[in-house]
Amino acid sequence: MGEQKEFQVVLNTSVAIASRSCGGENNTVAICSPTASSVWYNNTLYEITWKYNNPYFNAYNQVDLYLLYSPSSGQYESIKNWTGLDKSTGVFVPTVDDSWYPQPIKDNSPNVSWTMYFYLVGTGADIQEDLAKIPSGHNQFPPPQPFTLIQSAHNTTHSTSAAPTSSTTQSSPSTLSTSSNDSNQGSNRLPGWAIALICIVSILFIAASIALIWAVRRYKNRKHLAAVTGTGSEHANDEKLLVPDHIALTSAAAPTATHDLSVHSASPPQQNRTLSSTNEKLPAMQQASLGIHSEANHSSSILSSTDALMIADTFRQFMRKPEWNEDLELNEKKEEK
Repeated sequence: MGEQKEFQVVLNTSVAIASRSCGGENNTVAICSPTASSVWYNNTLYEITWKYNNPYFNAYNQVDLYLLYSPSSGQYESIKNWTGLDKSTGVFVPTVDDSWYPQPIKDNSPNVSWTMYFYLVGTGADIQEDLAKIPSGHNQFPPPQPFTLIQSAHNTTHSTSAAPTSSTTQSSPSTLSTSSNDSNQGSNRLPGWAIALICIVSILFIAASIALIWAVRRYKNRKHLAAVTGTGSEHANDEKLLVPDHIALTSAAAPTATHDLSVHSASPPQQNRTLSSTNEKLPAMQQASLGIHSEANHSSSILSSTDALMIADTFRQFMRKPEWNEDLELNEKKEEK
């Protein structure tokens, strides 16, 4: 009860101040509040003030207030009215509700803005007749006062009732900020062609890296193979150099043996027989030496094994029948004769 009395005192004080303030306006003004720039919201309490001392209402002790909607220019539809209001009070405090709007909107839909009009006339006056006279300037009462009325839909996603005006006004900036954030995120995204170009460049880079690694490995393998091949060639050259030296030594030894045999061929017969048996072994050793040498270095030797055998056989036959032995046989035959 105490809070209601305080509210009534505050309301009466504001009404008195508003009434006196509006009473000081010129006679062309019928309604002081709302103005053309006023914006009212649903489920909100507002004050409607008028010029109580306006000469247009001198013949009336009461006034009628109409809420109008204009679907087209020069045409008005009555949405709501309050009749029999005390003219001298100059103030009326209603609460905006769903009955103030031309048509309902669906639940959870966005807010809708309407341009509405307040029309104040003497009680019992025909508003349609007076509105029709406005274009000609013969209307009895001042023209309707426009203002903006915001209609908010019922929110069924939450268990709570519709938010008050302050909540509605605060939710609009958040919605705008969310929309702006979404648009900024959309603008920051890369276009499709840029993503495709990045993918192609990445694939080419990976392929080039793989090719480079393969080329380096192949180069190292070739270098290693060349080093191994070069070492084998050096060993082969060394063997080729050694074989001619061995052959040269064998060839050098052969004339010496032949020379010794020629010297011993001039010795007496008794000694020659001993030497012949001894010399018979020399070709065999030489043959063995030549055979071993030909088997070890068959690929690089100058004399083959067949040539060595033929030379040894010829030399053996020569040693078995020396020249001095033939001379001795001839002398013996002459003596016998």
